[in-house]
Amino acid sequence: MSPAHPRPGADRGQRAGRDSARRPRCGAARVALAACFAGAGHAGAAPADEAASTRGLLQVGGEVEIAYQRQRDFDLDRGEPDDLDLLPVEAKLEVLFAPNDYVEAFLQTTLFHAFTLRDQGEDDVDATDLFVEEAYLTFRAPDSGLALQVGRQSFEDPRQWLYDAELDAVRARYRAQRLSLELAASREALLDNDLLDPDETESANNYILYAAYELSRDVSLGAYGIVRDGAESDRPIFLGLQSAGTIAGRLSYWLDGAHVRGREDGSDLRGYGIDLLGAYHFEASLSPHLILGYAFGSGDSDPDDDRDGAFRQTGLQGNETEVGGLTPFRYYGEAFDPELSNLSIFTAGFGARPTAELSADLVYHYYLQDHAADELRDSALDAEPTGRSKRLGSEIDLVLGFEEEGEFRIRGFLGYFMPGRAFADGADPALFARIEAQYEF
Repeated sequence: MSPAHPRPGADRGQRAGRDSARRPRCGAARVALAACFAGAGHAGAAPADEAASTRGLLQVGGEVEIAYQRQRDFDLDRGEPDDLDLLPVEAKLEVLFAPNDYVEAFLQTTLFHAFTLRDQGEDDVDATDLFVEEAYLTFRAPDSGLALQVGRQSFEDPRQWLYDAELDAVRARYRAQRLSLELAASREALLDNDLLDPDETESANNYILYAAYELSRDVSLGAYGIVRDGAESDRPIFLGLQSAGTIAGRLSYWLDGAHVRGREDGSDLRGYGIDLLGAYHFEASLSPHLILGYAFGSGDSDPDDDRDGAFRQTGLQGNETEVGGLTPFRYYGEAFDPELSNLSIFTAGFGARPTAELSADLVYHYYLQDHAADELRDSALDAEPTGRSKRLGSEIDLVLGFEEEGEFRIRGFLGYFMPGRAFADGADPALFARIEAQYEF
């Protein structure tokens, strides 16, 4: 299971370097990946002519990325230096073999190294890793809408509210006209992820059932059940509904509602969460758009009883997607990056896309706890609230993106978190900054 406490500093460094959610799949295998539904995107299969074009081909593609990232005062205490400056470098290789209409094989490996330019804390990220991100076989019956995928594969819903993870899994899918069904059984790191530095990873068995229906060409509705079977009888069960789409060609939206039951840490779970966001695209010069959103995850009103009313996400989530521009970003905050648990998040933003290759978004978040508590279930910060106030603070994010014909990208992220009364008196702001360049081949 995912940790119930904030991520330590080492994980912040890992977050800095291996942020696969920011990177789309490499160019050479992109069409075939859509055809074999890599990632649980629930977005439908690729068009038949595109899928057919990959048959009988051995395709090799890849991506190279270099980035600079800075994290400052993530402990919210300027008097205790913990700044971290990194230069992550990553090379990705993808190989697809599709000999016929019935079988496909896919392999994706990533070589990663984060050069530590400055580390004033206790982070330990200056290492070289070789990851097997995906390695699977896909079997399909082309005329029936049935497909079966076996091996390590990417699970990623469109905005990563449920999952953004590579899991060792058996996954079956059925698609017929507007209806799609998916059933999967998986485990995290059943086999070692890192070939250079094998490590034991606390894991859970995951069972997923997802159904989606296209209400129209522009609007979809989904329902799901997810069971995570972890250690010590932890067994949270997530039930939820999703809807996303575009209304009248101008208003794009998403809506998620979920309920968590089961047991964790010896308590019965009874939490709920909602997330609603809309982006209105104006027909004007520079193609501006306005963003408004609200997310809520319930808290636990009585931590001393045997019933836990706090919502929590699955532990596999990434909470990152495009909203109005070209660039995916953390829609709960680039610096704070919290899990939606015992939390209300108010979001407002404004963006523009002056050209097809360039976009910019300025986004504001305000955070309140549902019940004042002296801990956060998960966030990127190294500081805990005091439990004396619900007001966690606010954040301003700037997100920039440039993309040239889908092969070369430059992306920039700036997050500035301003702590509120929930943290200790005199708590200092935290800064997150990252710029990255990617090239696909």
